[in-house]
Amino acid sequence: MMRLANAPAAHFDLEPFQSVAHRELAGCPLVRAGVCLNPICSQHFAPRRPWQKYCSEACRKADEAEMRRIGQRAAPALLAWRLGKYETSDAPLRDLSRAGRNYIGHLQTEWLRSRQLRAGHMRQVPVGRKTSEGQE
Repeated sequence: MMRLANAPAAHFDLEPFQSVAHRELAGCPLVRAGVCLNPICSQHFAPRRPWQKYCSEACRKADEAEMRRIGQRAAPALLAWRLGKYETSDAPLRDLSRAGRNYIGHLQTEWLRSRQLRAGHMRQVPVGRKTSEGQE
């Protein structure tokens, strides 16, 4: 059996999305300036730098952990989608590709809805007040 503990990590030279879409993000940011990108927080804050998206290091870490979890769910489906994207003769591969594409669409919709609900809910419930479920 091959030992994976010392295998080299996957590496490819693709710039981060923030770099590739810098101009587009400037025109349509993912969140308004001065509002924390972490949907659980969504608090207003005074950014120290123009590119700052989180009010604190804890919010940045929590949101990045969520993005990693979504990435781990999306990765197999993205791979399957791309493997069969231009396939014309292998029906099972086309079916797998379609399943990957459908899964990604569903994942995007559900994740965005979840983030919007959490951000909206957190803005409606003042800090320190209990919700109808008895949570703070």
